[in-house]
Amino acid sequence: MAELDRDKEIREEIRRAKKGTASHKNGVLLRVLPFVLVLLAVLGGTVYTARKNIDGMDSLRRMFTYNKVEQNEEGRAELFRFDNDRTARYAPVGSRLLSVSETRLSLMREDGEEVYSRTVNLTTPAIALGGKTAAVYDVGGTELYIVGERGLVREMSAESGNGILCASLNASDYLALTTLQNGCRASVTVYDASGDPVFTFNSSEHYISDARVLEDNRHLAAVTLGEADGMFASVLSFYAFDSEKAISTTTLGGTMVLSLENLGSELAVFQDDRLTFFASDGSLAGSCRYDYPYLRAFSAGGKDFSVLQLSRYHSGSAVRLVSVDGEGQTLGALDERREILDVSAAGRYIAVLYADSLTVYTPEFTEYATLSDTEYARRVFMRADGTALVLGSSRAWLFIPKGTR
Repeated sequence: MAELDRDKEIREEIRRAKKGTASHKNGVLLRVLPFVLVLLAVLGGTVYTARKNIDGMDSLRRMFTYNKVEQNEEGRAELFRFDNDRTARYAPVGSRLLSVSETRLSLMREDGEEVYSRTVNLTTPAIALGGKTAAVYDVGGTELYIVGERGLVREMSAESGNGILCASLNASDYLALTTLQNGCRASVTVYDASGDPVFTFNSSEHYISDARVLEDNRHLAAVTLGEADGMFASVLSFYAFDSEKAISTTTLGGTMVLSLENLGSELAVFQDDRLTFFASDGSLAGSCRYDYPYLRAFSAGGKDFSVLQLSRYHSGSAVRLVSVDGEGQTLGALDERREILDVSAAGRYIAVLYADSLTVYTPEFTEYATLSDTEYARRVFMRADGTALVLGSSRAWLFIPKGTR
């Protein structure tokens, strides 16, 4: 009888222990459940926002980044003031504004104060933009300066040979410098972000019209001018930094190569009548012929797309804007009869500067935001966060869209 009572007590202890454990688990679950529900709601809202509108995170980022910037109701914030010089060239370098004329190089901060300036002698000044720096050089001359947000990074005039043909920077600030050299028609030297040379090739028979380091920082693309079958032709060659010989060559006959631009991991080749995309090994990745015969302007600054400004006629304001992905497929198009002064793409946005206003579009040309009064602005630089830097004759301002549409 005592043994049975003892067994009963043991079973009762086990039952109470299990009940206590279950109660503890239920208590923990009740405490954790609200947190889990909130987390799921936030994640769900984020996913919904991302799917609902591509700039959801950009709007939030702008709200925190520019909340202390003085701006009007439309989101216009004045940043820079400068002398009216229509011969000068301007470009953003980080949060600064770079100004280059034939006689002066200047870098301004947002309050209009100069952070760097120097006297230069540039017959044909040019600016090439990279990720964090810009190359200021004299086409045909020998002066070359690499400028960053704080001022001069390095002077490279000693590397300009007998004259600079062209210069370009990629997003990692790798410089492709094409120069005239003794003993060859032209030479291209690649310098890394620290200014150290990492690759050189000489062209003994043909001049080089353009060269660019791809975004992998291991390949170079260059265009040489020549002829094929008795006709003018451009030859596009790809080089790997660990080999002296070209790994790929493609003859681009008939029309001029206007520019080489990086679009993600691919190279975008803009010609008079078509846009062609190549992988880093030189293989064809995509192409498209223009639906209108005249290319007025273009921008390859989008995250994974380029923008073309096409026209049916040599002159006139009737144009078609087309956005194209890296395979040559059309993402969106816009027929426009208003005068367009400038087009710029960055991130997932397209800025179109009209004679009296500025409109920011998505790659599908859905209107995203509009600034109604641009006061005779002449240039626009779209930025990846959805803001746009607008340049007038003597001042520049930032357009900060308030939110999504």
